[in-house]
Amino acid sequence: MLKQTYILIFSVLTIIPLNANANNGDWSQVPLFNEAPLEVVLWSDGTPVDPDLWAAILWNDGSNNRLDVVNIPAPYDGTGLSSTSLENTATLFALGSPCTDGTNVVVPYIKNFNVEVARHNGSSWSTSTLPDTITNNFDNTNCADTQDGFFIGTHDLTDGETEIFKSNNGGASYTFYGRYNSSGPFDGAIREPLISNYGQRYIRSVFQQSNGMVRSCRFDTAPHTLTPSCVNIEQQTPPGGFTFVKESAGAFNGNGTTITYNVNGIAKALSFQEQDLINFRNDVLGAVNNNGSQFTFQGSNIITVLDENYQPIENHILWDDYYIFDTHSPFPPPPTNDNNYPIAGVGGPVDGCVVRHTQGQQITDMGFIVGPRVGSDGTNLYKRTLRSDPIFSDGFESGNVSSWSNTCP
Repeated sequence: MLKQTYILIFSVLTIIPLNANANNGDWSQVPLFNEAPLEVVLWSDGTPVDPDLWAAILWNDGSNNRLDVVNIPAPYDGTGLSSTSLENTATLFALGSPCTDGTNVVVPYIKNFNVEVARHNGSSWSTSTLPDTITNNFDNTNCADTQDGFFIGTHDLTDGETEIFKSNNGGASYTFYGRYNSSGPFDGAIREPLISNYGQRYIRSVFQQSNGMVRSCRFDTAPHTLTPSCVNIEQQTPPGGFTFVKESAGAFNGNGTTITYNVNGIAKALSFQEQDLINFRNDVLGAVNNNGSQFTFQGSNIITVLDENYQPIENHILWDDYYIFDTHSPFPPPPTNDNNYPIAGVGGPVDGCVVRHTQGQQITDMGFIVGPRVGSDGTNLYKRTLRSDPIFSDGFESGNVSSWSNTCP
């Protein structure tokens, strides 16, 4: 989902201005958490007076899997960090993408093969189980939101289907919305993401069927029941059982959706235009390394770089390599790589977003990535300047006033 949040920060918050000559592209890092992540998600709660980022980190203490959330206040330099412990149990996995409406935040995950939801109501965290997921076994979950509410998607391993649950009260309660047949990660299939266009009120997914067919479904969220429009993407061999999670990620990129997924060890980039239900591009990025120097699995993420008018320029697609990918030109060049990507070859989870800083004559987009600490246990926030351009010429906006916005979920 792409949701713009604009925050004005006055001189009470000290911010070091960035400019077009300030080592653009150089990576820096901030320690967040002193445990190695098994899964991570990153988001902003959209609070108009407090532009904090949050990271949920699933990790193992040697006996149990645990879930903590870390609050990352602006200017995101590691000062003022705080963490909250949410879970401590053996069967805890499949940390999903979050949803937020500016006040409430929900982060779904699997606990004891049920769908659990961590919810922040603007002041405190709570956890609850989706009642309809208690009977069967579930192995994947994600959240996407539009103007019509929060939508949690999950894979029912028992019945072999994707099930969607809807909340129209900020995640306080959910009702069943609909289903379609699918295979899930414990079957050896692609882990299904959910990607939403908040304003246009639709959600798109990519999944695999038991015969190996990769499919994508799109559904409008205004109707009271799920009515998906689906298209075949590519035929692959049938899923052969679980060996490792075949991760995926997606993003609304300004004029459509881009989804990256791992199919038989190859990273693909699937792109749909805004109003096109059936036509798509599906590009090969490269091999996925599932034997990193620190982890024997590899997560993924997509961040979209926009111009000063919030029009898409390119996608940055993260696996064990950092791919810079043009999904918007009719005849784009092949994807390029960031050879300085600090967690290349490490393996493990990754998530990220773009944070925009405007001060005086300068607009600066920074890529923020949460991933493993290299060489030791821990989780870091990695930062780099993606683009930096002057947008004003009269100098009127110069001074102590700074503006932050973000394209975090």
